[in-house]
Amino acid sequence: MYIFKVMISFALLFSQLHASSTFQAESTYIDETHKTVSGKVLEWSDDFDTMLSGWLENEDSNVTTEDERKQSVQFSNKRVKSVDSFFQNRKYFDKTEETFMTLRLDSEFQSRESNDFRVKFGGQIALSKSKKSVKFFIDNATPNNIVETIEDYKDDSLELGFHYFSPEKYGIESRYSLGLRGIDPFIRARYYMKLKRGLWYIEPSQTFKYSVEDKFEEETNIYFDRHFDNFSLFRISLHRKTQDDIAGMDYDLTLQYYWTPFENIGLRFSQSFFGNTKYPYAIDSNIESPQIETYSGIYNYASTFSLRHNIWRKWFFYEVRPGVSFHKEHDYEPNYTFRLFLDFHFGKF
Repeated sequence: MYIFKVMISFALLFSQLHASSTFQAESTYIDETHKTVSGKVLEWSDDFDTMLSGWLENEDSNVTTEDERKQSVQFSNKRVKSVDSFFQNRKYFDKTEETFMTLRLDSEFQSRESNDFRVKFGGQIALSKSKKSVKFFIDNATPNNIVETIEDYKDDSLELGFHYFSPEKYGIESRYSLGLRGIDPFIRARYYMKLKRGLWYIEPSQTFKYSVEDKFEEETNIYFDRHFDNFSLFRISLHRKTQDDIAGMDYDLTLQYYWTPFENIGLRFSQSFFGNTKYPYAIDSNIESPQIETYSGIYNYASTFSLRHNIWRKWFFYEVRPGVSFHKEHDYEPNYTFRLFLDFHFGKF
């Protein structure tokens, strides 16, 4: 009950800020600071793009026609209004072509595990001059797979590098990435396609990655999307993953319902099931050297509700996410959680 009281308190507080039109209209020091930072992000990205373009001597791609620019803007506007762009999830970051930077403050409170606070950075530079199919990225703001749980945030290392998008062949699109995660170099290939079957939009993807530290890993993600109207979306997400250094295969199923009753408010209901073919767990975690056994099956059930609100300024979002999980390590006893996100965006969004 306390968690829900906190959630309501945050919602009322920010709603009061949103209700003050005079407060929103003022040109404050914060607005000027944000404008300056956003301008620097775009300026530095353009300088970097120009420098790289000079190295590559790619003169033919330096000019973007007015028609191309209009098409890009129109496509961008459609993305901004979509569910994925509003919730800033991994699916959105995989597809957007804009230049931007993000800062996320993430606090989590749990009834059976330690509380946590994380600072996340993300962004990318679209290299339109040097080559339209190349993007420079910086990321640790979002999880690596499609399910956003605390288990996805165990490695807080900053990831940066280049994406290269190759031409579509046989309906399959591909993206190749070369970069660093912390000090660990990696190479990654992602293949995906888009299908429509009746009222369902299906998007399967397969990713292969090799890094010096973690060796080889691969994962499969499949989205099944059903749009009921302009304001709601039902999504089924399937995920599986294997790694050289970790026994067994991870797999999970997530059911999500998105609803955006207003332009600046989004709600999400999520139910997830996490499993592994060889999940290690301690029989008695209270003793100093517990015996470790392996388990094949569902080891965690998680239910969450999210309220995401764009208030005060168009570049500021907050999100509250109460939830409950039933984990095998806690003998499937309920672990109540409450997460608060504060998102700040710079550049184009």
